[in-house]
Amino acid sequence: MSSDAMTAKLARLTPEQRARLLQRLTPPAPALAPRPGPRDLFPLGMDQERLWVLDQLNPRSNTYNISFGLQFNGRLDVGVLRRAVHDTAARHESLRSTVTIIEEQPMQRVHTEAGIPVTVADLRQLPAELRARRAAEEIRRHVREPFDLTTGPVLRILVVRLSDEVHQVIETMHHSATDQWSYIRLNREILERYRAELEGRSPVLPPLPVQFGDFAAWQRGYFSGERRERHRAFWRKNLAGAPDRLALPYDASPDTTDHEGAHLYFRLDDEVAAAFIEHSRGRRATLATALLAVYVGLLFAHTGERDIVVGLPSVTRAEPASHNLVGFLLTSVPIRVQLPEHPSPDDILAATTKAAMAVAEQREVPFGEIVDAVAPERSANRLPLVQTMHLVLDFNETVFEVPGADVHGVEVEDGVSPMDLTLGWWRADDRLYGRFEYRTALFTRGSIDRLASRLLQLVKVFVAAPNEPLRPEPVSAAVPRTVAAAPAGSRTPEVGSTRAEVSHAWCQVLGVSEVGDTDQFFTSGGTSLLAVKLSRRLRELGLTASVRDIFTAPTFAALVATVGATAAPENVENSAALAPTQEDLLSLGRQTARGWSHTLVLDLGEPVDAGRMREALDRVVRAHPTLTSVFAPDGTVAVGGEWLWDHAPDEPDAAVVAMRQRAAFDLEHGPLFAAALTSRRLAISANHLVVDGFSWQVLIADLAAAYAGADVAAETVPQHAYAAALRAVDFRDEVSFWRDQLTSTGLPDSTGVPDVIGDETEHVVTVPLPPDARPSQAVALAALGRAIPELAAVDIVGLGREPVGQPAAWDELRAVGYYATAYPIALPTAKDLPGYARQVASRLLAVPHGGVGYAALRWSPDPRTRRQLEALPTPAVSFNYQGEIGEPQAVAGSLFNGCTQVSIQVDPATPRHHLVDVIVEITGSEAVFRWRHGQGVRRDTIERFAARAAEVFTDLVEPTADATVPGRTGITRAAIDDMFAELSQNRRSMR
Repeated sequence: MSSDAMTAKLARLTPEQRARLLQRLTPPAPALAPRPGPRDLFPLGMDQERLWVLDQLNPRSNTYNISFGLQFNGRLDVGVLRRAVHDTAARHESLRSTVTIIEEQPMQRVHTEAGIPVTVADLRQLPAELRARRAAEEIRRHVREPFDLTTGPVLRILVVRLSDEVHQVIETMHHSATDQWSYIRLNREILERYRAELEGRSPVLPPLPVQFGDFAAWQRGYFSGERRERHRAFWRKNLAGAPDRLALPYDASPDTTDHEGAHLYFRLDDEVAAAFIEHSRGRRATLATALLAVYVGLLFAHTGERDIVVGLPSVTRAEPASHNLVGFLLTSVPIRVQLPEHPSPDDILAATTKAAMAVAEQREVPFGEIVDAVAPERSANRLPLVQTMHLVLDFNETVFEVPGADVHGVEVEDGVSPMDLTLGWWRADDRLYGRFEYRTALFTRGSIDRLASRLLQLVKVFVAAPNEPLRPEPVSAAVPRTVAAAPAGSRTPEVGSTRAEVSHAWCQVLGVSEVGDTDQFFTSGGTSLLAVKLSRRLRELGLTASVRDIFTAPTFAALVATVGATAAPENVENSAALAPTQEDLLSLGRQTARGWSHTLVLDLGEPVDAGRMREALDRVVRAHPTLTSVFAPDGTVAVGGEWLWDHAPDEPDAAVVAMRQRAAFDLEHGPLFAAALTSRRLAISANHLVVDGFSWQVLIADLAAAYAGADVAAETVPQHAYAAALRAVDFRDEVSFWRDQLTSTGLPDSTGVPDVIGDETEHVVTVPLPPDARPSQAVALAALGRAIPELAAVDIVGLGREPVGQPAAWDELRAVGYYATAYPIALPTAKDLPGYARQVASRLLAVPHGGVGYAALRWSPDPRTRRQLEALPTPAVSFNYQGEIGEPQAVAGSLFNGCTQVSIQVDPATPRHHLVDVIVEITGSEAVFRWRHGQGVRRDTIERFAARAAEVFTDLVEPTADATVPGRTGITRAAIDDMFAELSQNRRSMR
């Protein structure tokens, strides 16, 4: 056949025929085998590299930590466990690898030793009431500590001894070094080595013909050349015209980098689960595909969208040699499901099956390759292509056996959510249970609970009414706030110089000769890895440019403005002297601030040793250095002052000793913390500048632990260091947000009489809580808003413990200091009560950085910014939802059995800050509303408001049991762990 005839024949081929021909002509890839040459340096895996780039985008973040928990019921030999871990790391190079940069390329460096820490938190000596709390604190600290991928290690293990017979083993790794399936293999090997040593034999391990570095090098060769282009062409076609973002039913703007997360667990009714599994078989669908179809149906029902993209995790272990590797052998596959009009469950299942089959040959394509092929708009605040994931796991892979103990998996809540929303299912025989993992900045728990209920209903609908069209119930997504760009003509000569440097680096990295203002980095050939290179080049030029800056400002002009602003900030004095909350209190005058001291008088549940108590208190003070703060008149703060101790066994009234100690408090020289022990009570006093309500909980729990002989973890970031980091954050883009909250702040029923602290009184209303009630801050605030006619805004008193700009070591649950902060929020106007409550919840979620920016702006060193905030009015009402904070002594086990409080002592003529302060506490089966006010509001008016708030709160908090939901939502993590244990026991009994 002539070349012309061949050309003509090729031209007549359809794109599909041409692709198949190209596939047949592409030479087969070599099999995965050990790579020749040096064994200490390998490229990163392609999916591993993507997570490394994300780590560069958010340095020292714990967003991509991934944990696995095991519970040993029986004997645990930690020494044997340590040796098993050491020997496992010796066998797997990925556990001994770090990331290094060679000629601007990230590479894996393999070390001879891993140095994997196996630490033990022995809580056996603590009172039973304290053990669970301390275990949760230890685990939380362990799983949230970020990894340094350049120094390692990439795995750390915590053993929590709860008793002689109950132990939890918590393994945490950076996701770039593992995945869920690797964790299964890791634990099989560790526990086989553990079992073998106890049984006095050699471990029986599966073969390991290659290492992860071999896989990484092979993968890069496989996805190159014609094969790479063929895969990219598929994804460009498959995702052409797909929506940039799925309109998930957000409660707040998704344009945020906050990846704090939570889990909501649920369980499907066993009969419905068995029927659904049988129904799936009848439709010739795998369980995973059928459950994905239900999720697609849920997303359709809540968004009204018929073009839906969901991400699926897909293992990249097709090569037999990779089956037993430990590493990140996982990609994310976008499944694009296109539904017909008025789809029925069977229509949705058919469309989902078709979509899954369409990508059957694409299940191992690295996600970064898909992103680069489709080239969606990149953003530091948005996930490319997919915002939600779906996965199905098998419980049977989390059951293990060792001599002397039953071992099963336990849930570990790491407090983060990399995706906006992830739905995970677990199957154990015919039982189905699962969880939603969600970003708490985007969704309220109530919204996720409703999603879970609707999900369970849909499972039943897919079985009972497979041909009935589903009716969508769209929920409007929150609209992102935008920030206007600076005018292009406002450049200074310094910025002009910066422009030239950025232009040179940009062109050098992308290999182009020139760049225009509107050129976009990621559509001009830029990739995530090239963004890292550009960031490094700019830093070499002396410019402070992070990878996040390039994602946030991807056009050339925006990047120049961003880098220029970073390189040459406004002439604003940098003050890290005080926390904004401390400045607030000191602004009342130093004498008034000194009077804002508080005392807890704790009844001793048993006789205590005075020397041992003093030593315990000393350890607590050393652990929390903010308690030793002193405040100079020039606005600086230092730690290292003294604290007071008094042992007065003959003094019957501990409060008398406490007041004597408080009289010695001195802001400038100290002390500001004191303790006094009498025969039957311990009085602890502290100035508000160094403690807040949450801090008291931490202090009392630590004191009980220290007195019991347990270790007390020291804060590495006291409040003055926190304040310095907070001061470095520029909150000025929030000014317009706070201005919008304060368009109206008055209280229609005020008397106009001067309101002073000396006239303060309190009206208390107790509201019984029905079983399974779900009180929350949003529900209580909605009740307050509906109780007071025309109330447009309130000041929210929040914890103020937001990790904004903070070093990774700062732990908000261990921090002692004055963090509690107030910030305003405008109340909504919806007429129906459920809609009003949902709007309140959405507005609370929309508050940037938990409100800490408001006080930071009020006390900004920039005079213009401070004037802008000072001009804003103050709401007449404050709202402090303390929730289930409980009595301070409740966290101390049997050491204390009661508590009274001695409040502040200030000049009675001191003005009150708000006309009404509303405090809400949840105590067991009751909600307590405390309405504090002076003569600025009549008492009968307060009583009317309080009664109405109680009525509305009761209406909102009453659980609305839905008999149509086939299962349970909102199951506790402890209940899930109990289910793990039960299923584990059932599995063993069947063997």
